[in-house]
Amino acid sequence: MTNNSKSTTMTTTKRPHIADDNTTTKLSYYPQFTALSHQGEHKRAISSVAMAPSKICTTPTCASASADGTIKLWTLLTSSNNSVNANNSSTANTNLTNEDNNNVLTTTTTTTTNKAFSTLVGHSRGINDVTWSSQAPYLATASDDKTLRLWDAHTSEALVEFRGHSNFVFCVKFNPSSNILVSGSFDETVKLWDVRSGDCISTLPAHSDPVTGVDWIRDGTCLVSGSHDGLIRIWDTATGECLKTIYAQNNPPVSQVQYTPNGKFVLAGTLDSTLRLWRTSTTTTAGGRPNGFCCKTYRGHHVNTKYCVASDILYNTNAATNKQQEQQQMVVTGSEDGKVVLYDLQSQEMVQTLQHSNDPNTAVLAVSCHDSERMIATGGTDRIVKFWSCSSNNAAATTANNEKKNHSKDHNNDEDSSSSQQQLKKQKHDSKNDDEEEDNDEMKP
Repeated sequence: MTNNSKSTTMTTTKRPHIADDNTTTKLSYYPQFTALSHQGEHKRAISSVAMAPSKICTTPTCASASADGTIKLWTLLTSSNNSVNANNSSTANTNLTNEDNNNVLTTTTTTTTNKAFSTLVGHSRGINDVTWSSQAPYLATASDDKTLRLWDAHTSEALVEFRGHSNFVFCVKFNPSSNILVSGSFDETVKLWDVRSGDCISTLPAHSDPVTGVDWIRDGTCLVSGSHDGLIRIWDTATGECLKTIYAQNNPPVSQVQYTPNGKFVLAGTLDSTLRLWRTSTTTTAGGRPNGFCCKTYRGHHVNTKYCVASDILYNTNAATNKQQEQQQMVVTGSEDGKVVLYDLQSQEMVQTLQHSNDPNTAVLAVSCHDSERMIATGGTDRIVKFWSCSSNNAAATTANNEKKNHSKDHNNDEDSSSSQQQLKKQKHDSKNDDEEEDNDEMKP
């Protein structure tokens, strides 16, 4: 089995038909994302993008990793955080917080439409994954050279090299305290590493095929791994015990896994063009449903049968002006047809599609959402990094227009029709499944 730009060798099944519908659905109160004017580029396919946590970067910043063996850092410039001169270049301050000495490290850069403010070089082969520490301006990378590396984002220097895997290292994540790394490899193991020393703390014989995704629960007591063997496994990080094994019907290969912020669910992508949200919390639901239950499914608008395509969850963390904006939570996923698809987390409906590339053969492998801004980064086999944004003003205007239309429609309806509609709505509301309502409540951050 070979690795190239997050791909895995397998027999490709027939792709599902994707309807040529509009890019938005009836959920018109959702903010609409548009591409920023600047974009980035690598020499080879982009395998991973990662938005820096707002805790360590006051200006939205993104890291991109590529099969060309480099990591590039980009400042996401919008009208609110940059000034554009007549030469179409922008000057921005990238503030990286260093908690070791309580200083804010400031880098002033002049950024053109396709120039990164920093490039990190050191791996001898392509890079499969990049991730940020949540505590300081450090990054970790996983590479086909069988190593991981720890980087200082401010100095662009490699600080620690982690050796121990016997095959390509495919995925990596910091634990919540950022003192331990977890990695997954084509050698079918999951390893835990001490960040400071570079020593391997533990090795889990996790799977029978390459490990394609790893992530930590929010308190660091458990981690999840996904594999091409079709299994999703939950591990006790203290004992190394496998607490739970989950798999979908027909056992499709797992392409990525991610805990939700509350730690009660795992979002997993599989090579049957489907994303599933699995309940993994240690307590059962009020209705008695078992853990490991698939409570949400997202499919029908994205294609994923060949590559390990990334997805992420976008939460509306800004102050909400109404109930609809408060509930704006989206699953954002790449696709193998040049698109990025946004699903409503609760209703599972498609909200919007973003045209990353006009080439239908481009696979969008990398997706990352900012933790406090409505911003998305995407990258793929076209070697391009794109950034997407949506202003809260536009979102409020969209919602206001939608409410105005609804109010006008209600005025035009006669009183009997209005009463009938209200009665039907009440009946529909009363018949909702209690377990589904509980899942929706628990999926809030």
